[in-house]
Amino acid sequence: MDKVITYIMEHLSCECRIIPPQKDAGKVMELYRAAKEEGKTEGFIPVILVPGENLADLMAEAESPQYYLEEYKRHKGKDILEGYLEEIKDCLNRQGESLEDVIDTVERGQQINEFIGYTTDDWDETTEVILVKVPTTNPWEIFAWIPMGGWNECPPTEYMMAIMKVWYEAYGFEPVVICEDMIEGIVARKPQTKEEAVALGIEHYAFCPDLIEQCCGDESIGQWADTLMKSSIWFFWWD
Repeated sequence: MDKVITYIMEHLSCECRIIPPQKDAGKVMELYRAAKEEGKTEGFIPVILVPGENLADLMAEAESPQYYLEEYKRHKGKDILEGYLEEIKDCLNRQGESLEDVIDTVERGQQINEFIGYTTDDWDETTEVILVKVPTTNPWEIFAWIPMGGWNECPPTEYMMAIMKVWYEAYGFEPVVICEDMIEGIVARKPQTKEEAVALGIEHYAFCPDLIEQCCGDESIGQWADTLMKSSIWFFWWD
């Protein structure tokens, strides 16, 4: 067993199992879906955790799950997003730009229909991952046990939880795959209008600027908004 995986499993205060590399990525999702059904009666939410050294370090330095479960309740996700957005606007203004310049038109988005966080670089097979049974029924609370936040531009874990609660209540967003630098998840409802999609895209930009600045070919919120209208999978990635 890889030392990083061993280390992470030692710091996970919940049931978990290793899924070895698979030739068929669908096998990982089969195991996830089976755990999802089991969790409905057993009171847990499964997560596919992709191990990494940075994640191991974050977990070693993190507070207890109980700390995050109490701390996130002190914050309002909408207020956090607004604060981040104001910082972005100030930065854009110093560059002679505005948020409207980043929005652009709602088009050229692509449908996201699969998870990629646990696949190898050549896409031939999956990496070794950990299927974690997180003991909560609230999807936004899984980060109390997998505290990946608080490095570089990634929001602190308690902020992340407060924000994820907002998106669960509005769109049913549930994290499925967690890497040391990425979150992938599914939504129960897509934005229905361009205006709603742009508003949501702005929130995503505030939460994860790299999503727009490095992951969208047009570097525009409008392109991401179009993607959100087409996709039941969201992802967030920090450089």
